[in-house]
Amino acid sequence: MSPQKVIIDTDPGVDDVLAILLGLASPEIDVALINIVFGNTHAPVAHSNLLKIYHLLAQEVAAIPEAEQRYARLQGQNKTVLALGEDGPIGGDKAVAAYFHGVDGLSNISETHPHFTPSDLEPESHEHLDLSPKPSWEATLDLLKAEPEGTVTIVALGPLTNLAHSLRADPTTFARVKNVVWMGGALDVPGNTAPCAEFNCFADPYAAVSILQAAKSGLFEMIMAPLDITTPHTVPFDDLIHEAPSAPLRQFISAMLKRVRGLQASFGLPDAMEMHDPVAVWYAIAHASVPRGQSAEGWAVRGREFNVERKGELTRGMCVVDRRGTGEEGVDRTESEKLKGNSVPSLEKDRTSDKPEEGKSLPWVVVRTPGSAELRRVLLGRVFGEEV
Repeated sequence: MSPQKVIIDTDPGVDDVLAILLGLASPEIDVALINIVFGNTHAPVAHSNLLKIYHLLAQEVAAIPEAEQRYARLQGQNKTVLALGEDGPIGGDKAVAAYFHGVDGLSNISETHPHFTPSDLEPESHEHLDLSPKPSWEATLDLLKAEPEGTVTIVALGPLTNLAHSLRADPTTFARVKNVVWMGGALDVPGNTAPCAEFNCFADPYAAVSILQAAKSGLFEMIMAPLDITTPHTVPFDDLIHEAPSAPLRQFISAMLKRVRGLQASFGLPDAMEMHDPVAVWYAIAHASVPRGQSAEGWAVRGREFNVERKGELTRGMCVVDRRGTGEEGVDRTESEKLKGNSVPSLEKDRTSDKPEEGKSLPWVVVRTPGSAELRRVLLGRVFGEEV
């Protein structure tokens, strides 16, 4: 069976880097297009960060023969297309996450480790990438038109701005997507940017509403990996940060994550990297050959009814769950029902849903995965070639 065509819409971003590498190292999917959007940093900077990733990948393959097998997409005849997308939200003030990811989005390694930056950050051509002159929203529509209907998955790792522009420009073509997998939102847990909002939802709540409403109308299937399920999926920093590593990718990742490790320690968090974006890519990998409407072994999703606040002074980007009469009433949110291990116990109902209004679909929310230990095994094995 041919690999599943995937579009990664991203704002690299430290955890985006690990998610992108996981996608590129997974034979189940074919990363045909990478779109850049603002978010963790400004879009032009994020575009440069993607070029840095490929610069390091080329060094990795040159230095380690077996790495060529892990990253076979680099040697393919068809290059991955790279397109620059939106540098601001559809509505509201622009926000970037430099407070966590650094000014350059990669823990400021542009200054601390300048040798990771390729000499030409604005090449006219690239050995492993097809640099598109078109904006991301248009590149997305081009790919959806070129591929058979229902065969392309979009994995969104940042604000949904690019997707919203594609949807507005041509909803008929956008509806050809197999599904949209989004790392975003926080339903029953606190936010990570505001008290009640996850960053990707906060950065462009107008775009989130646009995509959410289209999914509810049944135009396409949407799967969300919110903070509820992504936060507990971690990989120990000792697995990711090595002293004096020899492999190029190891050097890059170790340098990038040292600052993150210190930040998390200052927040009183465990000594492990939260795998927010990798969980979304992992879902796409696991479901590459799974028919729409079904879940792969070890995974479960549940339809959830909620809306996104766009303008609130204190609640911008909040996923507002109406528990009065939508099937949400009576859900126990006590301490004993909080996320345990790899699932949300009170929500763990495979392919079930709340009670939507007649004629309305619901976004699916990931409520169970094969577990944090399995993600650790898959990530370290595929990205770095290490057996766990």
